[in-house]
Amino acid sequence: MSAPHVTDAESAILEALWRCGPLTPARLIDEVKASRDWGDATIKTLIARLMHKQALRSQREGGTLRYYPLIARDAYAESEVRGLITRLFEGDAHAFRAFVDAHIIGRD
Repeated sequence: MSAPHVTDAESAILEALWRCGPLTPARLIDEVKASRDWGDATIKTLIARLMHKQALRSQREGGTLRYYPLIARDAYAESEVRGLITRLFEGDAHAFRAFVDAHIIGRD
């Protein structure tokens, strides 16, 4: 099964969980607010969307609710790179690599 599509906004939620590990709702909101100028309602909406996409799960542990990512960071990165190659290089990974070699790695 492939990873569900995650928007840029939704990725902020996953980034916080990848960085910090499982978080309570309040702590997750605080972590996201530290890097984004979003209100609580926006963050809660993004959490609900990720839950609906089965990209996030919640689990109650000793009376405390915690959120866990169901998408590994590597799987998300791979999906994003594949999408980039498809959109910008017509699916040609060799053209993408040549571009990276010439414009990114070649700068070093």
